[in-house]
Amino acid sequence: MSSKYIVALSIVALLSACGTDGTSENKVDTGSAQFVGATVIDDINASTMLAYVQGAIDVNATNAFAYKAVKITYNTVNEDNAPVVASGLLVIPTATDAYQAYRASQGQAPFSVSMLCDNHKTIFADAEAPTVVEVSDSVPNYSLAILESAYAGFAGIYPDYIGFGASKGTVHPYIMKKASARASLDMIKASMKYMEDNGVVLNHQLYITGYSEGGYIAMATAQKVENELGSVNLMGVAPMAGPYNVKDLADIEINATRTMVYPGFLADLAYSYDHYYSDVNISEVVNPAITFSQFQLAFNGDYDTVAIHTILGLADPANGDYGFYTHKADELFDTNFINDYQNNANSIMKVKFEDNNLDNWTPRSKMNFIQCVDDEIIPFSESNNTYNIFKNNGADVTLTGIPTAALAQQQDATHPFVHVNCGPTAYGAAVQWFAAIRNGDI
Repeated sequence: MSSKYIVALSIVALLSACGTDGTSENKVDTGSAQFVGATVIDDINASTMLAYVQGAIDVNATNAFAYKAVKITYNTVNEDNAPVVASGLLVIPTATDAYQAYRASQGQAPFSVSMLCDNHKTIFADAEAPTVVEVSDSVPNYSLAILESAYAGFAGIYPDYIGFGASKGTVHPYIMKKASARASLDMIKASMKYMEDNGVVLNHQLYITGYSEGGYIAMATAQKVENELGSVNLMGVAPMAGPYNVKDLADIEINATRTMVYPGFLADLAYSYDHYYSDVNISEVVNPAITFSQFQLAFNGDYDTVAIHTILGLADPANGDYGFYTHKADELFDTNFINDYQNNANSIMKVKFEDNNLDNWTPRSKMNFIQCVDDEIIPFSESNNTYNIFKNNGADVTLTGIPTAALAQQQDATHPFVHVNCGPTAYGAAVQWFAAIRNGDI
């Protein structure tokens, strides 16, 4: 079992108040049009899950929820408004009879489920999609779901994203707010439909989080939920280490003299924006030494980061070059494009990046920006600046900066990036914050 995002949460109250706002009697049909089908992947009792929790999260845990993992397929719409059948993982926690009796003895209402929509980091290989990870072993294998569902008692909703899982073969709309938010919102709706139809007692509380690209999608989804999904109570949003102002980040990265930290991210932006925007032409954006067929191969869902760097001619693993901190931006981008981007306020890509910024609205729900202060891939300023904008607009926002010294995994040759190493600690902070909201402590 992967432990990449499993952390000990000493202050999460596992068997705590799980929300009282609404019950399954408040049925909704918002997911009827979205829901396509469901396949049960895992259905594991609480005692078995307790062993997983004790081994990977909290050795002192005395209780866990049963764990039912379901692959949901659902209808959504892509960036170009084309219909797509997408997929995602839904993990449903079930309380034991003993826990239900405990709640009754304390004068509490029967256990009801709060939902947590968790949007994953940037992935390139379909093998990393939540539904694919979950079915890759005979035991629960999507470690975030074990943390958030079996341990903390949330119904975990994990979109695969367009381009992965059931929609593999479709170009992933990378850092595009319209399609990203719609796909996650429709996954939430389809998951609610499945749970309502299968007797799960929902309290209609919703929490949203995500890391890196998932932090971006978490914020875009929150805006969509606030505007379009009145059947839920959005309790808290925890975007983590996301590129909330895409243009500001691109202004830093698209510079001929800048050494690229992680070329795959920038290459995916060029490829997806070319695919979905008719006025963006990749042949005018990227270095002419890299062909379009190389991009098609690199981002077909079969390859991970270093292989993508190698396909694009931006790595030489045999000689110790994996593409990180080794190539200038003009080895990926065309120099004429770079010059135009830097000097032309109306550069097409600059306009598209501005269109996808997420710091130009004011959330009505509680929001906690969580990020490592020394993040070298997504600057901490992305969180800090957006926090300040929202705060000045009167939003109920919190900024949680995580020092590198607090990370369990420090930088080394195998784990060179603070951005990646920060994931487990950031998720721990997010779940603790959600638990505090759910318990009424915030």
